Amino acid sequence: MLAAKNLKKKYQDDGSETQALCGISFEIRKGEFVAVMGPSGSGKSTLLHLMGFLDRPTGGSYSFFGRNIDDLTDAELAAIRNDEMGFIFQDFNLLGKSTVFENVELPLLYCERTPPRKRKEAVEKAIASVGLAEKSNVEAGKLSGGQKQRVAIARALVNNPNVIFADEPTGNLDSLSGGQVMNILRKLNDAGHTVILVTHETYTAEFAERLIRLKDGRLESDAPVKYRRGTEQFVK
Repeated sequence: MLAAKNLKKKYQDDGSETQALCGISFEIRKGEFVAVMGPSGSGKSTLLHLMGFLDRPTGGSYSFFGRNIDDLTDAELAAIRNDEMGFIFQDFNLLGKSTVFENVELPLLYCERTPPRKRKEAVEKAIASVGLAEKSNVEAGKLSGGQKQRVAIARALVNNPNVIFADEPTGNLDSLSGGQVMNILRKLNDAGHTVILVTHETYTAEFAERLIRLKDGRLESDAPVKYRRGTEQFVK
């Protein structure tokens, strides 16, 4: 589904250069739950931005369902992001004065795959899937941190995307709320959604089935998770 070959990313600022990614290669199959870990500055957020068509590489190649990022216009990338990808961020990125329903509905306003007559059903289904049906008409700004992240998850999956990207989704949450969010992501993966998680927390990464470790912009390791939290599964 996703394929990176010798992927590189270099940033230039005031005449200086920073090599964020130094040529990494991997593939991710449909239905996988993959965690990307690494210390600050390792390149994990840069990698997520490239995989999610939020930025373009400066070397190598990256393809999504066989479509190479270099062959697509910015408008085409935006359409793929909205129709086939869902994003969950550490800071929620919700409209505080808008209701839960309005926040979750937002991606559908730009999606041609979901006709207007089916939007309400899709939004209500997404909100119910994260356990917030009773909060549908509440302003997002009045929710707790854990509830806000669950709204962000509902917004990410309302288009039934091929892949969900989660960037430090538990970073602003207490341990209880963080565990609830990760259990929701696990259930989405069990239902067939591909989930790609960027995290610096071992506890969070253990909900995935595969762990990619980055260090200094390079691929340090790529292996199954030895212990999958919540499943009692061990890899020998």
